[in-house]
Amino acid sequence: MKRPILHLILVMAALAAWAPASAAQSPGTAGSKAPVHAKQVKRLLITGAMVIPGPATPAYGPVDILVEDGLIARIGAAAAGRWPEADEIIDATDKYVMPGIVNTHMHWHEERVGPIPIQYERNLYLAAGVTTAREVGGDYEKAKQWRAESAAHTIVAPRIVLYPMLANLLDPGESAPVGPEEFRALVRRAKERGADGVKLIGPMDKDQAAAAIDEAKKVGLPTTVHIAVGEATARDFVDDGVNCIEHFYGVADAALDGIQDFPPEMNLANEIHRFGRAGELYTQQNLDHAKLSKLLDDMVAKGVAWSPTLSTYEATRDLIKAQNLPWYKDYLHPSLEDYFKPSMTRHGTFWIGWSEAQETQWRKNYAVWMATLYEFGRKGGVISTGDDAGYLYGSLYGFGISRELELQHEAGFAPLEVLEHATVGGATVLGLQDRLGRVRQGYVADLLVVNGNPLANLRIMNPYGTDLMAYDGRIIDNYSPMVKPGDPHVTLVHGGGIEWTIKDGIPYYVPTLMKEVKDMVSQARAARARR
Repeated sequence: MKRPILHLILVMAALAAWAPASAAQSPGTAGSKAPVHAKQVKRLLITGAMVIPGPATPAYGPVDILVEDGLIARIGAAAAGRWPEADEIIDATDKYVMPGIVNTHMHWHEERVGPIPIQYERNLYLAAGVTTAREVGGDYEKAKQWRAESAAHTIVAPRIVLYPMLANLLDPGESAPVGPEEFRALVRRAKERGADGVKLIGPMDKDQAAAAIDEAKKVGLPTTVHIAVGEATARDFVDDGVNCIEHFYGVADAALDGIQDFPPEMNLANEIHRFGRAGELYTQQNLDHAKLSKLLDDMVAKGVAWSPTLSTYEATRDLIKAQNLPWYKDYLHPSLEDYFKPSMTRHGTFWIGWSEAQETQWRKNYAVWMATLYEFGRKGGVISTGDDAGYLYGSLYGFGISRELELQHEAGFAPLEVLEHATVGGATVLGLQDRLGRVRQGYVADLLVVNGNPLANLRIMNPYGTDLMAYDGRIIDNYSPMVKPGDPHVTLVHGGGIEWTIKDGIPYYVPTLMKEVKDMVSQARAARARR
């Protein structure tokens, strides 16, 4: 039996198919106005688009969008002679245009088990629609250089916002901070070295947390925190005035009557213990839901945002699925593939003897975690999307952010709300809500041209695309009454995906980005085979 064609070009009314990854380096041709991959032009016109504005308001259209000098200049009908002539035109008929995604939790890696090309990650993030990426821990000086290069458009990459961990700022031979004054000094160093904010990471004592956040306020740096099992819980960070909380740690801890029920043999330095017991946090018998709800109220009142990174830990609830994701075949770099393998030394690779009982517990933990996140959103809390990719199985750069959208839908949010979290929410977390996150005149032209309607199926946001139903070559809803059992007109096709990711008005052709990724992976696998 022949392997199905992965990418199929379809003409349709409700959902256009994904352009083939094997396409030429750009759909543009000499003398045409078709856009050219990664080429900056003065005026870019997008025609016939359905628009998802960003702030959870319904889609509208079709309309035209004129981008001029990297900004959204006009939205409406491009009547002949009334709008300036465009240099390039994207035909978005039967497609949806939405704001670029703001990834509020990611890391740049040049090493996993062996080197990994930084362009591999940049391409994957752009292909998944990420136009702004908040780096929360890595090689600070390199990331600072990449931030400048991205802003100058000399590299193909998302916009970069830097929130270094304080440990990233230590000089060679310098010890980690212990006393409150040492934390204050490192926060001041972050400001002096040009950081956009600071990431705190536990375990932290209360005086350490209070000092770091207070100093950050004094020097004008926003803060985010990865809370760990320590003296300071989310209650302390919220009371001290942190700006954002990552993951889920510390939130339930602050709502326990007493402490978590750790067994006597618990070793926090053993990641099998740490991650296994973390999956029991929200299901503790002494979890006080009234106390938890009050914490959420206070987070909302104080403007503390939440970047939950639901996708980061998903392998804990179904390891076999995470180990066999279909896009690994073409897009998993061997350096990262080796990193994912079970290990007692690498961070996030605690899968030795991972059991069905642990997965069951994690699924229960997810249910309460999601319900807590949903309650926070209903109370008016600011939620964003992040993937923290490159550690646990399944958390592959770009693909993790696409899965994050699906999991937030699973948590109870409507697709319109999920896309608001990914755009307006992320921009708000970074203090960029007056420039990013909306399809609105005067805003930065960070836009996604999506093959289909993500409000009907968030899975079409995945860089791999998804399986769809076609009737005589036309995509239809598989609930359509026209479909009858055994109908020979029905076929399975692979479609969806983002066709163009536009950052600062520069269009990046996603099939080209993904072909480059596939080539990098093939070359790395061939090199490994030779070794």
